[in-house]
Amino acid sequence: MTINKNRAPRSMLDRAQAIFKIINDIDSPFAKTKLTKAKISPKAAENWLDLIVFIQNQPKIRVTKTERNTFVEKVGGKFSQMSLNFFLDENQPIEKRLQSLEAYAQSIFVQQRLAKRD
Repeated sequence: MTINKNRAPRSMLDRAQAIFKIINDIDSPFAKTKLTKAKISPKAAENWLDLIVFIQNQPKIRVTKTERNTFVEKVGGKFSQMSLNFFLDENQPIEKRLQSLEAYAQSIFVQQRLAKRD
């Protein structure tokens, strides 16, 4: 196996973008070995998928960069996150999922109104 020493290592962002390009290009379920097209080994693909699933289950954040600082802000509270997670749970009946989506939207509106007061 020949290693190209002139090639710079890819950043985590580059790798994530390559993974999501493949995910977006394929409309049906596929084996993780398809991620080798992004030059990611099956073991690394497993680790990346575990990381992606973990992140997708976390609260949403907003990152604001200034000239000197980067601020991280959680968007939404526990109720918002719980409502969103319930909506995304495909095992729940669609009626309950829609109700939780409405609750999620209402909680976001309330949080934005409260934030404007501050």
